[in-house]
Amino acid sequence: MLIYNTTYHASAAVYDDFVKWLRSEYIPHVSAGGVLRLPQLARVMDGSDDAEGRSYALQFRVESVEVLNQWINSDGRRLAAEIVRRFGRDVAGFATLMEEIDTD
Repeated sequence: MLIYNTTYHASAAVYDDFVKWLRSEYIPHVSAGGVLRLPQLARVMDGSDDAEGRSYALQFRVESVEVLNQWINSDGRRLAAEIVRRFGRDVAGFATLMEEIDTD
């Protein structure tokens, strides 16, 4: 199983609205598709002053790179464009793909 992580930085002007939108629209929409599963949202505790904004990590589990690429080419790009449309330069993000490793 793979972990698809996107880390976002939201400016102080929009971080409350951004998290609200992630919870109410983005995460439910992505989860409803069934391709990306088990969402987790976390605030990145980097010690910076909230006056500059906040960073968040949003993770989903995905079956394979091929399945993820199919999702990115369909819903993923459209949702990324929606973030830009809604929040402009007040939200920036980057994605990381990780592989789960057994701890045993």
